Amino acid sequence: STLLSPYPRWRPRKHYSTNVFRNRSSLASRKNAAPPRQRPPSSTRLFGSRPGSPDARPGAIHLDDDRDDPSAIPINLSALHRTIEATRDIIGYPTYDVALTLVDEKCMRDINAETRGVNSTTDVLSFCFQEKFVEPGVLGEVQFDMADYYNLGDMLIDVDYVRRRCEEDRKLHAEEREKTKGAGDGDGGILEGEVVAEEVVSDDDEEEDGYEYEYVEVEVDEYDDRGVAPAMQYVYNPEVRIHMLIVHGMLHLVGYDHIEDDDYELMVVREDEVLAE
Repeated sequence: STLLSPYPRWRPRKHYSTNVFRNRSSLASRKNAAPPRQRPPSSTRLFGSRPGSPDARPGAIHLDDDRDDPSAIPINLSALHRTIEATRDIIGYPTYDVALTLVDEKCMRDINAETRGVNSTTDVLSFCFQEKFVEPGVLGEVQFDMADYYNLGDMLIDVDYVRRRCEEDRKLHAEEREKTKGAGDGDGGILEGEVVAEEVVSDDDEEEDGYEYEYVEVEVDEYDDRGVAPAMQYVYNPEVRIHMLIVHGMLHLVGYDHIEDDDYELMVVREDEVLAE
């Protein structure tokens, strides 16, 4: 997963209504982004508003399934809408607009190459609209008090990639179970907290009881089970994983990241908090 800022330079093939595009076209020009193509007129508009204002209302949630064949892996968009809405409430920005587009691998690869220079696919990309952050999870003041600017940003999720990872994890865990099934001789796979290396260190000094001891220094495989990524490993249903990736992607939209160790610590703690709620 990746956080990208400022506002994205991509536009999906079937995303948003006309007025949303028109509003974002003006924003895109301010941010040196490529303007979207024109669409027929529509009455739909952005609903973002300043939190706590007298006319505050829930921001719009834009959902689109832009895959060539959505029937290959059916996804309940209404359920995704509820997850986005709940997550947005938990992280404290219910009046901000947010968008999610489900894409296929080719689309994700093309966008990843265009925006990051990485010619491969990934599970989720987050394109953050906001540029000012007080700290991770706390947005700065918007540039203008206009509906257009109360926007968290866009997320892309590659459904094909998520399904493939589900299948790979299921196969990996099945192989690990076979290796460890009934094994008491230590020939199984590495388990959480298992010793993965050891070194015998001789102590030339005799202890008070007259015996000479050899100490074994061990390296223990420490598995960090915090955050969305480990929580997903034993979830083999792509649709369930997508709900979990929404949590991860939306935290990126409010400034969380996991590149540096300190940032990672903050993000996985917050992921666990949101998942728990």
